[in-house]
Amino acid sequence: MAFSRRLDVSDLDVALPDDELPDYDAAAAPAYRPEDYDVPLQTYHLRQINRKLQIFVPLGPLPSPSYKVRYNGASRIFSKKPQMELVRCQYANAVEDGAASLCFVNDGPLPWRPRAQFTHFEPGGPKTHAMESRNFSDWTVAFEGTNYVWALEARPISLALSEKATGLVVARFIYSARGTLAKDGAEVGELVIYPDVLSLTMQGVERILGGLLVAVAHMKNMGRHYWNENGPARANSLPREPLAMNNRAASVSYSNV
Repeated sequence: MAFSRRLDVSDLDVALPDDELPDYDAAAAPAYRPEDYDVPLQTYHLRQINRKLQIFVPLGPLPSPSYKVRYNGASRIFSKKPQMELVRCQYANAVEDGAASLCFVNDGPLPWRPRAQFTHFEPGGPKTHAMESRNFSDWTVAFEGTNYVWALEARPISLALSEKATGLVVARFIYSARGTLAKDGAEVGELVIYPDVLSLTMQGVERILGGLLVAVAHMKNMGRHYWNENGPARANSLPREPLAMNNRAASVSYSNV
């Protein structure tokens, strides 16, 4: 009886791979360019339609929704409406969805300071984010355990959102030549959003919009109106780092009107 012989690897005329990884041409590898990280991911223009309505209009290659901002006035005891509403508008199917509701909190603990909260209507259910301003100017907020701050800056006059631990700017709202005095469809300012963990999803972008609305409305409610007299600067001309502290509130244009 003939038995089949066990196959020996040495019988195969195939070269076995060695333990060393193949070389590669470093010149052919894609180059990392830090400047790409400074290019805005998304841009929105905030327009003042009338006293109670604003619209965030997207500008850029991404298919992003626009957002209406409805102002319902100060909270009343018997009113269930929030002071502000952020409404997502999908013009492709003419659908409007509530994205967030925002209001200021006047009965917080001592010491008293400006406080606000916005409830974001997320896929997993609504989530409320608390905000506060210890210096009556900059607003802090935490998302998923990470602390952020909306800070007032100057030259140009703007509000910058940055992560407190790193200082890297995630978004910047630059006031227009009319700023918060804009009306009849004029532009209030331009919001630029940079690549970041927070900004890579629509949920994160809406959190950015909600925090910005609190900061802008707070300044306006205090009678502090901001604009850039020589016109707004372009986003690509500004660094992602916060502007120098000595460039801040001292050079801000404001008016009690």
